[in-house]
Amino acid sequence: MMGDELMDLARRAELAEAEQLARTGSPGRGAAREIGGGLVVWKGPGSSYNSAFGLGLAGPVSAAELDAVEAHLSAGPVRIEVAAPAHPSLLAELARRGYRLERQLLVWCIAADRGAAAHPEAWSGSGAGSFTDGVAVRPIRDGEEQAWVEVFARAFLGRPPGAAAEEASLLSVTSSPGGTCFAALAGGRILGVGVASVHRGMATLSGAGVLPEHRGRGLQLALVRARLGWAASHGADLASATTAAGTPSQRTLEKAGFRCAYPKAVLVREPGAARASGVGAV
Repeated sequence: MMGDELMDLARRAELAEAEQLARTGSPGRGAAREIGGGLVVWKGPGSSYNSAFGLGLAGPVSAAELDAVEAHLSAGPVRIEVAAPAHPSLLAELARRGYRLERQLLVWCIAADRGAAAHPEAWSGSGAGSFTDGVAVRPIRDGEEQAWVEVFARAFLGRPPGAAAEEASLLSVTSSPGGTCFAALAGGRILGVGVASVHRGMATLSGAGVLPEHRGRGLQLALVRARLGWAASHGADLASATTAAGTPSQRTLEKAGFRCAYPKAVLVREPGAARASGVGAV
């Protein structure tokens, strides 16, 4: 893949992921700002989801633009997700400001129609995929939101939802504009969950998890394939997902035909951290 092509792919994937996050829960898309060719998502004071996506994928990033990013995310740590194809000016300025590496991620992509065509059984006009072992995958229906949240919490947190605020935050995922929550069901019971959205032809797959006692049955793969079918039917030409390296999620995406498009790093600067006097290691 050539440089300009990769830059365009990364920009589409990063902005689609940012849009999904911005539209989920309060305070909504109106609290996000477009800066430096990217989208700066603010979810509330001190939220761990406050982050900037897509910076440096439309050209150089100026010190003034990073000042604006930091001002928008000032009530807590400032996180910036730096895609590998981003302009070198971004990393140079982040190093000068004393940002540190928090974690590294991989972004995976596939042509949505190719993924859907490879497994036509995964999605049908009736809005459900049929799979072996008596499992079906489909978007959740009215009245299933609470059950979806409980499975999501157990899959990711290892426990039921905690405080009322945490439960309300998770419930907001089920009603976010532009996103669709999926469930893998057997006997009417939700065993696994996932989320999909489409922004300007790029689908973002996220939030996939399966109850511990039902892992190893291929439900993660079924959730990926069903969401690819849904994405293709909703006008997506590409789909992306983000994982840490060497995880079961990575292996599932590879089985579904995804390929790693680029790595990215999450860089963070704590409130009040002194800026470095020169360019240092990030």
